Amino acid sequence: MVAAILDVRLWLLDFKRVNLVLLFWEVIMSIYTRLALVLAIGVGLTACGGSSSSSTSSTTNTNATLTYAPSNFELANACFAMSDSRGRFVVRDEDGNYFSTATKLADASPFYMKPTALGEYLIYGDDGSFLSVAAGLIKSTASPSQTANWIISGVGNSLTVVSEFAAEMGLGVNPSTSRVELAESTGVTSFKFAETTGCANFPELSTNASGTTYKGSGVDAPVIGFADVHSHISSTTFLGGAHAGRPFHPFGVTEAMGSCESEHGQQGSLDLVGNLLGPSGVPLGVHETTGWPTFVDWPKRDALTHEAMYYKWIERAWLAGLRVLVNDLVENEVLCTLQSEAAIASQSGFNLADVIGDAASLVAPEKCNEMESAVSQIQFMNDMQDYIDAQEGGPGKGWFRIVDSPAAAREVINDGKLAVVLGIEISHLFNCDVTQPGGLTDINGCDEAEIATQMDRLYDLGVREMFPIHEFDNAFGGNGIFDGLVLNVGNFVDTGKFWQTYDCPEQPYFFEAGAIMTSIDPSGGGNPVSDLITELTQGILPVYPTDKRQCNARGLTQLGEFMFQRMMDKKLIIEIDHLELSIKDDVLAMAEAETPKYPVVSTHGGHGGISIEQAKRILNVGGILYPAKGNGKQFVADQDRLRPLKSSEFDFAMGYGADTNGLAVQSGPRGSDSVNVSYPFTLFTGEGWGSQFADIPALTFQQSVVPEGNRKFDINAEGLAHYGMIADWVEAVRLEGGEQAITDLYNSAEVYLQMWERTINR
Repeated sequence: MVAAILDVRLWLLDFKRVNLVLLFWEVIMSIYTRLALVLAIGVGLTACGGSSSSSTSSTTNTNATLTYAPSNFELANACFAMSDSRGRFVVRDEDGNYFSTATKLADASPFYMKPTALGEYLIYGDDGSFLSVAAGLIKSTASPSQTANWIISGVGNSLTVVSEFAAEMGLGVNPSTSRVELAESTGVTSFKFAETTGCANFPELSTNASGTTYKGSGVDAPVIGFADVHSHISSTTFLGGAHAGRPFHPFGVTEAMGSCESEHGQQGSLDLVGNLLGPSGVPLGVHETTGWPTFVDWPKRDALTHEAMYYKWIERAWLAGLRVLVNDLVENEVLCTLQSEAAIASQSGFNLADVIGDAASLVAPEKCNEMESAVSQIQFMNDMQDYIDAQEGGPGKGWFRIVDSPAAAREVINDGKLAVVLGIEISHLFNCDVTQPGGLTDINGCDEAEIATQMDRLYDLGVREMFPIHEFDNAFGGNGIFDGLVLNVGNFVDTGKFWQTYDCPEQPYFFEAGAIMTSIDPSGGGNPVSDLITELTQGILPVYPTDKRQCNARGLTQLGEFMFQRMMDKKLIIEIDHLELSIKDDVLAMAEAETPKYPVVSTHGGHGGISIEQAKRILNVGGILYPAKGNGKQFVADQDRLRPLKSSEFDFAMGYGADTNGLAVQSGPRGSDSVNVSYPFTLFTGEGWGSQFADIPALTFQQSVVPEGNRKFDINAEGLAHYGMIADWVEAVRLEGGEQAITDLYNSAEVYLQMWERTINR
């Protein structure tokens, strides 16, 4: 109204009617002032006793001065007050009830809006409580749960808040009492969310990094960044409940990284898999189960059944330059069955003999089927992508992007984000396995038609990289031996047979072949491992040479040859790790016979052995050999060993396959002959960072800490305790190898993408 009046006044002045204008203006302003006074009195009469904090207005702010969230997604991880359609703000009383009565923002209850999924939130009060449904009422509760999860939809001035728990009922305001209540759909109130201050800090891990990560120079420009080509983010459902913790949880870090007692029992006594594969090597043991915020006994480099890839830790690695991350969907039917049996036995008094029984009694539960468990993890990965999108403000805004082609990966990386590729690593790929003794054939579960059908199924679901053979023999051939005891027993449980072996060839190796096999004394002698294996195998124990490393005598089957050819026809990335040494030769011969040559990859240490000659052949077909990463000194040593083998035809780089969350011990602490990483440290500038980093802004990383529990992680003392310490590890690589090592590491994402392009552009 004022703007319109000013326009009239200016028009009149243009005609020099000054005296008339002044008289006219005084009349108009007199009328306007009286009208404003009447309106102000009216507002005061309808304010239900609300007080004023301003001498010029009955409210602290008007709608014109408030800043509202423009959409449901942009509430993420910020502080807001809620106001209803009458402009009244929601307040919480001392009994945990909510009323829409405050007339000014200063009196409103501030809420931290923590996304649980896209468009879904925990509404977190300044006293650390959650706005929840409790016995049909809207109350504050102390802990997050489904009753505190709210689906918020609409646009800024009209957002509805609907309960996930209460059958699509939502928040409404009782017109007579102004109480916030649970309402049917017709009574749901439209709310606005005004930016405010005073919120409580929602519990969360920090990246402990300052600065902004970099983007690319165009989709056609080479990628700068490193590649982790072997990880297991999705192993949350792995091993029938043996894995404790999650990379994310809708209700936050306290749920994702809390106590592991529910999975591992009191004092960790039911963590059979973790104990068996951990430092002790025996199935019985205990550990401290406390997680967030003190993290007394985990995560750590050898706590193999505890989460080490929480999403904020992956984010820290991404800030350090991680640009390609391969997630291998994973399951192990034998270990899953063992852990499931342990959980059942614990309910009636735990006894190890009852858990193990004999091999014939270990019937795998449905949840332990490797193919179905792996497929279920694809949805988990998509949910994680959505969760990170939600934290960053909406669909597509997150830094974590699942891709199914190198072109898509280049677009994602050019936007400064992390390209996540799906692979699969299981022993019974396509449900193809080996029958127990007594069968008419040693191949069970599949034929060529079933292989083609299941391969198409995985491809359509986005899987682009496959391990045809993993830890045990299957219908395609023998696995590469690298463990002489535990996995041999696993092979017996899985197939009814111990490995038949031959002396590994004596030749130069990049990764040593085979293992010294363990033969067990049937008498046991009181050794818990011997007693366990004797019980498991009913005293039927193999005898192996004790002076020579043994390789698996099971070679490539006819069905295996068909399967590898079908993978090439499908243009899938073929993993050569875990194949028996001779099968690696067979697959390389097939790859070399293709026109153009077909790339194959080794992503985490060769498992079963890779000779120097095989390493050259892998690089000469346009493949990659990225080892399981040791500490900085070990990684640089592997680079120095691999560099002389590079192909003259293809670019060279060396990333790594950390195998984090994959029952693999992570890299160790800095050795006594190494220079320690100093905290804080800065990446992308200074000594060791070449000219390609000139336009990349420096990022500073503090020591990874959890202030709430006074827990600090130090790579010098404990190695790679969790995945966020990849940033620290990069600094260790720089200290050990200088510019050459950093260049070869930060070219590894580009070289991976070139390999993928050679795989599909045929």
